[in-house]
Amino acid sequence: MLDQPSTLQDFPYAAGIQAIKDSLNFTDFDAFYQHLLADLPHNSPETRRRYASLVTRWFFPDHQLIGLLPRVWQAYQDDQLLHELTRVTTLEMEPVIARFLTDVILPIQPGQPFQATMARDYVVATYGVYKKNSYDRLLNTVRLLGFLGRYNGQWVVAAIPRPANALLIMLHTRLAPTPRIVRLADLLTAPFWRFLGFRQPDEVRAVLRDAQAAGLIARYSIVDQLEQITTQHTLDAYLDNAFRF
Repeated sequence: MLDQPSTLQDFPYAAGIQAIKDSLNFTDFDAFYQHLLADLPHNSPETRRRYASLVTRWFFPDHQLIGLLPRVWQAYQDDQLLHELTRVTTLEMEPVIARFLTDVILPIQPGQPFQATMARDYVVATYGVYKKNSYDRLLNTVRLLGFLGRYNGQWVVAAIPRPANALLIMLHTRLAPTPRIVRLADLLTAPFWRFLGFRQPDEVRAVLRDAQAAGLIARYSIVDQLEQITTQHTLDAYLDNAFRF
């Protein structure tokens, strides 16, 4: 396929999560990055540089300390919520893994076995040849992101706890940083709801109805056959107040 990287990279997930938390101790991104280079648990300076670059790419794409993930950790101190949002930021930067998730994994119901040959076939279709490193890294990344589990040697599609709060944060981050009306169609066109682990639009609708009942959005309604969401908080206010169910 055109415009594909030559191989998938390792996924230093634990190091990335720790980096997000550590970033709150810094006021300068360059100083934080130097800390990251020194703190990563690898002997090779080249490996530390590569992993620092990957962590920055996935979790600090704007090279700023006030990005979404550090702000959410500061406001909520919630590991599960942070985990859910790292799914989005990682998959937004990794289209090969994102397509594997949306096209191969999500159509399979949670609890069902996952045949690893599907990952092998996907690697071959993507790169034109089987690459064991990419195959291993693909499965490991989706496992760390929470979409697959491995039990007694068998891969299984994981059940995802409903990421309702993460969906509302992403709604405000991507589509409504200030109060406004958002068409549901625009939300469903955006990939982030699927990156969070939702499979069907009705699951998103259920969260929006619950959000209206909880006062987290002003309204979820159908007007002239058009489904729309009316928000009432800015993104800054939403995070500063750590609004949640």
